[in-house]
Amino acid sequence: MPVNAGTSDQPACLKWSGGEHTLVGPCFIGRRSDNDIPINNVQASRRHAVLMNLNDDWWINDLGSRNGVNVNGMRLSSARRLRNGDEIRIANQRLTFYNAEQHAAHHSSIVGKTTEYAPQTLSDAPRPAEACELLIVTEKGEILEGDKAAHWFFGKGLERAPGAAHYFLPPSIRQWLQQLADVSKKAAPPLELEQGGHRILLSLARCKDDRFYLLVREESSNHFIERLRTLDLTVRESEVMYWVYEGKSNPEIAQILDRTLHTVNRHIENIFKKLVVDNRHKAIKAVKERLGL
Repeated sequence: MPVNAGTSDQPACLKWSGGEHTLVGPCFIGRRSDNDIPINNVQASRRHAVLMNLNDDWWINDLGSRNGVNVNGMRLSSARRLRNGDEIRIANQRLTFYNAEQHAAHHSSIVGKTTEYAPQTLSDAPRPAEACELLIVTEKGEILEGDKAAHWFFGKGLERAPGAAHYFLPPSIRQWLQQLADVSKKAAPPLELEQGGHRILLSLARCKDDRFYLLVREESSNHFIERLRTLDLTVRESEVMYWVYEGKSNPEIAQILDRTLHTVNRHIENIFKKLVVDNRHKAIKAVKERLGL
């Protein structure tokens, strides 16, 4: 396993017996040698797990591995926020997450294992995205890895020419990839799509050897409303802000939520005050910046 030289002032890293990896961007773990942390064990999947930074917190997510990911002795069922001192087990490898900017996690002993206490408030730990998967594609949108995940997210939107070896992403995503290539593959804002009442976000994790590593996340409207509450908005203000974000007018929001127009106007005034903005466009921009969209 490779060892990244790290210094004590680095805020987050993974350590294991004889190795250390400083976390500066999405970190892929798996059996393939081109992962950030390769694990040479048949129980590890080729792309087993990913660590990513969302809203200044580090999260770990299982990438559909065969044998799963355990954190503090508990198998992941969804993405999980990591805390200082958390132990990650993948196949035969034990890794410990360290973050100098966090206090040590609180643990309780359960049958010889440790587990993080459940967060007490919504603002303490925003719930993770409902799904997060990795796709590796070419500049033209040809899917080299992640066919199964791509079908789950995009279904019939995928295209495949007769006799072709791989599927291609939908046209709107291929156009976005072309834009990334045109700006020399530099960091770019995520692409947001709406599909069946869910928001799908695609972000570029890295580009290597002309391959684009894309993280695809899905969020339901209810989940997005809950994330808005982390901005100190009330439940009703979060619902109103969600529909503002979706481009609905005040009268439309009043009809959707079955509230008077006066009530919606009052909620929007409060939202603007809390976000320190004076119009809808700035409110949407503030939400994107604060939630990392």
